[in-house]
Amino acid sequence: MSSNFSTSVEVTLSVTSGYKRVDFRKLFQPYDAKDGEIKPTKKGVALRFDEWAYLCNLVDVINIAYPSLADAQPCYYQKDHMNHLGWLNCAECHPFQVDRSQPQPNTA
Repeated sequence: MSSNFSTSVEVTLSVTSGYKRVDFRKLFQPYDAKDGEIKPTKKGVALRFDEWAYLCNLVDVINIAYPSLADAQPCYYQKDHMNHLGWLNCAECHPFQVDRSQPQPNTA
């Protein structure tokens, strides 16, 4: 079973070397790929089914404990993310960046 959430992340249920797992893997298309060939990268995580069940249970616990999160929107849905500067100035996307819309002191 395979389901794509975006063009670059794939989630699969697989059995490798006798181990059942849920695999979240970032994908890429090699430069010399033929017919849209896509390959997995090392970036990702494989969870055993018991770990997956525990994670799913935690999501339910969090939703019950914090019902206001049901209405939460990611910061990239905000109007200020509609341009590159707004995205760069976002404290959630770039927590260690400075506000580029303000003059910066000359440190040279």
